[in-house]
Amino acid sequence: MTHAMQSFFRFVSGGVLTLGCIVHAMATPLTREVSFASEEPGVTLKAYWTAPLGAAKAPAVIALHGCGGLPQDRASLNYAQNRYIRIFQDAGMGVLYLDSFGPRGVNSICEQKPGERTLTEANRRQDVLAALQWLAAQPEVDASKLAVVGWSHGGQTVLATADRSIDSVAQARVKPAALVAFYPGCSAFEKQWAYSVVAPLLVMSGELDNWTPAAPCKALTDRLAGAKQPVRFVQFPGSYHAFDSAAPVVERDNVGGTKSGKAMVGGNPEARVASAREMLQFLSRELAFPVDLSVLDDTVHAAPVPAPSGFAALTNVDALPRISEKGKALYREWLEKPFPRAVALSDRGALARGYGRTAMETAIKNCEKFGNPCRLYAVDDQVVWTSP
Repeated sequence: MTHAMQSFFRFVSGGVLTLGCIVHAMATPLTREVSFASEEPGVTLKAYWTAPLGAAKAPAVIALHGCGGLPQDRASLNYAQNRYIRIFQDAGMGVLYLDSFGPRGVNSICEQKPGERTLTEANRRQDVLAALQWLAAQPEVDASKLAVVGWSHGGQTVLATADRSIDSVAQARVKPAALVAFYPGCSAFEKQWAYSVVAPLLVMSGELDNWTPAAPCKALTDRLAGAKQPVRFVQFPGSYHAFDSAAPVVERDNVGGTKSGKAMVGGNPEARVASAREMLQFLSRELAFPVDLSVLDDTVHAAPVPAPSGFAALTNVDALPRISEKGKALYREWLEKPFPRAVALSDRGALARGYGRTAMETAIKNCEKFGNPCRLYAVDDQVVWTSP
């Protein structure tokens, strides 16, 4: 059972919940924008903090975006819409998504050649050192169990933050206890013979990655492991850059880090699941914090499913209250989708759908974007709606 579900069942143990509140009664994590100064003079950072649930102090993760920055829609950095927020939260950890680009007026550096970039991993390392101090000061966080996880350029920032040969890292007042780098570029670090890790490091690369190749990462970690340093390298077969994405593999143009200006980018379903499992097992071990790996199971709902109401047959589209023909067409599409799935309605005729582990929460959240209070209509193969 996940930490979030444990909180839910403690909440409901004293009574019975109505259908209208069953999803919201589960302690849904809230994400809030915070700000603090970077270690780089003159830079005030923004970050998006989803605190751990529960009364006890818990581990926390700093999450570092890639060369394209955070998503334009910062509101999407929430439990229902962001896969990694959901994974860390369900595992019992807080997560701080750090924005290194926005405060510096930068949208993307993907198109720039690495040697021409004015915003580098060294700049972002100063952001991470400040974020570690900010997290350590939070009352719900165990400052001895902090991790840094990054993707692509964020993964390179993890490698920069791990480098104990840098004075600011070695002398930092707050140090990470674990570091994870997804498909980083390792070439520059592999050439640094003084490179040494400040904490256990996990590096994961795709076998076919032609943007940030796996070979330099393997060479770096092999050398460190040979020196008895706490590192682990995992290479995923048949996988390109961004192997943990749900998006299909495509060729991307205007890539500054390759000779051709092109790179293959996209997910590998097996690597997507396996890399998340590797990450959680590594964090659980290095942070000395038990993690239930069932939080990675997208085939089951994260929250308890409401009981069937008998309001109507699932396939009776005409029974949908106050829904337009367009909404009914969306419902028919939903009926063809696999479980887990959910549909939410408002009393004013809005309809929204959700899929996967957080299908119920996602459906309600999307429905409420229209400014209406919403309730679940159907979950999986059952109608759960009741008339108000």
